[in-house]
Amino acid sequence: MDKTNTMIAKHNLPHRAAGFSLVELMVGVIIAIIGSIVIFQVFAVSENYKRTSVAGSDAQQGGVIALYSIERELRMAGFGINDTTFLGCNVLAYNDTRAPTNFNFALQPILITQGAGNNATTGVGTASDTITVLYGNSTNGLASVQQVQNMASTTEDYKVSNRYGFRVNDLIVAAEGGLNCTLAQASALPTGGLADTITHDDSVDFNQTGGLGVVYTSNALIYNLGPAPTLNVYSIINNTLNVQSLLTLATVNIADNIVNLQAVYCKDLVNTPPTTFTTCDALAPATWDQAAVVRIGLLSQSARPERDCNVTASSNIPWSGGTFDVSTVPNWSCHRFHVFQTTVPLRNLIWTF
Repeated sequence: MDKTNTMIAKHNLPHRAAGFSLVELMVGVIIAIIGSIVIFQVFAVSENYKRTSVAGSDAQQGGVIALYSIERELRMAGFGINDTTFLGCNVLAYNDTRAPTNFNFALQPILITQGAGNNATTGVGTASDTITVLYGNSTNGLASVQQVQNMASTTEDYKVSNRYGFRVNDLIVAAEGGLNCTLAQASALPTGGLADTITHDDSVDFNQTGGLGVVYTSNALIYNLGPAPTLNVYSIINNTLNVQSLLTLATVNIADNIVNLQAVYCKDLVNTPPTTFTTCDALAPATWDQAAVVRIGLLSQSARPERDCNVTASSNIPWSGGTFDVSTVPNWSCHRFHVFQTTVPLRNLIWTF
């Protein structure tokens, strides 16, 4: 056979094809699956730690914001009503820009309304409390002034002993023993021989046509709350701390994942003015000369539950005023909780002592 035929014969000889066998492919697939499982397990553990860290951080931030907001308001409570003579009276009010237009509130720096079913004395329970805070913003007149003339009708102008500090559109409260208090708005401050007169006709929002039905004598006091006083109600709705203005009904969400709010008055039932606060409970003081401190506590929870539902061992979480009962919180044992608490002096009441 010549050389050419030999090369052709070698070229046509069968040879083994290059590549992986079926067994090798199956082994490779199994290794890849095992690697993927390991990677996803590591990712799941890492994600769990991340969720725990982020959820705990969110709970802390929400609690800090919520506590700061309430504490700031409480420190302002009572500004502009620094005469305790008629504190606690029921104030009849009207605003034609809100619905309903007629409403009422208590003339006191802070009102703690206990949650439904809570202990009437200690305030302990599963329901959150509601806190109402009142203070004015007058830049001049802070002390109450005496009304010097009996009124002939509910719409008659107030004649006062001193009109210093009053301005048009200031909100004012008239108070007299044995009568409801009323909220009015200064619509005019006449001059000349009427320099002691405060007009409150229905040309402005907070004055009702025909008045609010109360006629005062010279025993009444007039409180000036300024042009834009604060009457805010703090409450928890759907695990969110909300604040609503009773004057306008405007509502603002402050912080999410707040599950409980508790508050108590701290009182001195022996000394007036108070010197040692021996009693802290949910009951409002008999007189505001007994109280000048409020203790509040907030409970926040993690935004997402943990994968292992054993992070919270007990449904009763202690704070300085008692315990937070979280037994009604869905999947409470799966969440992490943070307690925020403080004691706030009502400094505007203390100054009146």
